[in-house]
Amino acid sequence: MPSVRFSIASLLCLSVVALTGCAEPPGPAGTDPEALYLHHCARCHARAGEPGGPTLGGSKGPDLSRIGSATGMTPDWIAAYVANPKSMRPDARLMPAFGDKMTPEQIRALAEWLAAKK
Repeated sequence: MPSVRFSIASLLCLSVVALTGCAEPPGPAGTDPEALYLHHCARCHARAGEPGGPTLGGSKGPDLSRIGSATGMTPDWIAAYVANPKSMRPDARLMPAFGDKMTPEQIRALAEWLAAKK
């Protein structure tokens, strides 16, 4: 009887994970910064009506459409922040680290693309 309970519990857990979408699909394989943004960033940074953004209302993160015009937003700073936000701003709480989700080349391509947004 314990093996039946274990099987049912396992099946239930797998169903919950599948239904809630806990497993994030793998990101883009290349270094196309727009594809990387849409996969990793738009969920929190795109504005309502923009691709990947919410249907209505605001986003959790700041608008990045002109981030390159902000003081100090160089490709190096942005890349370091994307890889590990707390390394650049110890008070960063909501921004997740992407150093384990993207390659250094992908982070660099994304950072250069964002820094060019003025």
